Amino acid sequence: MRGRGGKSKKSVAQVYTEAAEQDVERIFNNEFREELRNRGRLHFEKIIGENAMFLQQDLRLTTSQLNEYMKQEITRTLQEEFAKYEESITDAKQLAIDSITKTQEVIEQQRAALSEQLQKQVEAEKENVLKRFDENMADIVNHYVLAAIGNQIDLSDQLEYILGDLDANKQAIIEDIRNGA
Repeated sequence: MRGRGGKSKKSVAQVYTEAAEQDVERIFNNEFREELRNRGRLHFEKIIGENAMFLQQDLRLTTSQLNEYMKQEITRTLQEEFAKYEESITDAKQLAIDSITKTQEVIEQQRAALSEQLQKQVEAEKENVLKRFDENMADIVNHYVLAAIGNQIDLSDQLEYILGDLDANKQAIIEDIRNGA
């Protein structure tokens, strides 16, 4: 579309576009842009401040929860360790009791064995003494009777009778000696 004088006509849209660009330059001048930047900064700072406050609250809550969790875990761990420690002490105590019991049993067995051995030795010694007494009874009695009456009585004739009587009562004499009579 050519108009008079060879100039082309601008379309209505182009005219409005150019006018809008000029108005934009006039409306959105450097002062207005600076004002928008300042408002944007203030709004951004406000949002940052609010978010920092929320972040602080969340951090405090998380710290509190973490502290509580740590207390619970430490308490649980300590209780488990104390339970294990108590169980170990109980086991050690039982082992000590078992060891003492076994030692007492062994000592009692040894005491019984020694007592029995000593009793056997005493009995054997007693039997030896009685056997020697039995073997030498006639000589012993003869010696003491002769020592008691000396040379005043002649027992040679009665010695046979006395020895026979002693021999007849030999078992009763041995029983009296054994019983301490």
